[in-house]
Amino acid sequence: MIEAAGWWSYGVVFAVTAGETSAFVGLLLPGETIILLASAIAARGDLNPLVLAAVIVAGGITGDSLGYALGHWYGRRPSKWGRRIRTGSRIGRTRGFLTRHGGAAVFTGRFIGVIRTFLPFAAGASGMPYRRFFLYSTAASLVWGVGNVLLGYFAGAAATEFLHSVGLIAAAALAGASAAVLVVVRILTGRRRLVRATSLAVASGGDGPSSRNR
Repeated sequence: MIEAAGWWSYGVVFAVTAGETSAFVGLLLPGETIILLASAIAARGDLNPLVLAAVIVAGGITGDSLGYALGHWYGRRPSKWGRRIRTGSRIGRTRGFLTRHGGAAVFTGRFIGVIRTFLPFAAGASGMPYRRFFLYSTAASLVWGVGNVLLGYFAGAAATEFLHSVGLIAAAALAGASAAVLVVVRILTGRRRLVRATSLAVASGGDGPSSRNR
């Protein structure tokens, strides 16, 4: 694939970068992986780094705008799920966070994997003005895209190996945290069931024949 790199590579990079924040591709394949790999190929002379940077920035802006539009559309739907998006606790917290730190949240979210994937959707669903979102999204995509291209171009294969190692560590940490949360949830659920069963037993005992004879 490296030897066959050509103009089609730009299309793949654009699709992955745009899909990361519009079609939630980032849950399966973080954009930095493809960007660093393509930048390392550019360092070999098989791709143009300037064209690559332009494609990545354009893909980031396009993906953010599509994700925003999707969240805006679902947030305004008259369906039950649309009402949940507008009034749900998570979206309510997101709306408050975006209201207080809207520009900073959009800008910094571009550099954080999972947040980058969902933030445009949340911004659209929470009613953040598109002009403000577009401004910070463009600035973040510019810094993020050019920065990753420079990193991959000068670090070469070492950048992809480092990112892979960091990804494995992050995955292990996420798995451990998820397991801990699951254990806590099960313990709390078990306690609630025990309390509920005890309450029902007490209630049924109070309504028994002896209490009626009284």
